[in-house]
Amino acid sequence: MTNEISTVETQNDVITLQKRQLDALTAGGFLPKGCTKDEAFARIVAGASMGMKPIQALNGVAMINGHPTLHSDSIPCVVMASGLVNGMKYKFTGEGDGLACTFYIRRKGIEDYQEWTYSIKDAKEAGLMSNPVWQKHTKKMLFNRARTWCMRNTFPDVIGNILSKDEADEIDGTNPIVEDATPPEQRYETIPLDAEPVKEPEQVPEQEPELV
Repeated sequence: MTNEISTVETQNDVITLQKRQLDALTAGGFLPKGCTKDEAFARIVAGASMGMKPIQALNGVAMINGHPTLHSDSIPCVVMASGLVNGMKYKFTGEGDGLACTFYIRRKGIEDYQEWTYSIKDAKEAGLMSNPVWQKHTKKMLFNRARTWCMRNTFPDVIGNILSKDEADEIDGTNPIVEDATPPEQRYETIPLDAEPVKEPEQVPEQEPELV
């Protein structure tokens, strides 16, 4: 019982400190444009759960299309702050439509580097190349996507299923049902009632292979 009371008191102390920090940041004009004080507090609390400082959380955490997200450059901050990274690198290969970025990262306790490649082909298949940001900053966006996916696969316990802002922006939260305007009588092949039954194809017996 004593331990439970101590835990509650500690949690209350943390919340009180976070609210004081929020008051100071608000008074100092640090809230991002369009961010309410309640949303700012939620960002600070969410960021704290991932080891982020208040000012980092204010600028790095956001709720987009119903998903908690981290900016692409905030994800490596969280991963590296975990102390579990033991080396990382990246490279670009190919040109034009064959351009791709491969990101490598190694986790402490695991000898091999984990890797993930993201290419122009992947971006086109996902419908991203029509986005002006992807058109203007293609290499940066390829790098961001390869890095994010590689880190998520290697450090699921650190960032879990948190999306990057870029990924969440692609989700509109809707799944519209497109009705078929074709008249019902034209949607399916009509078979007359007096039509002959469809014959099953004749079964051709398998032949034993000839011995050479």
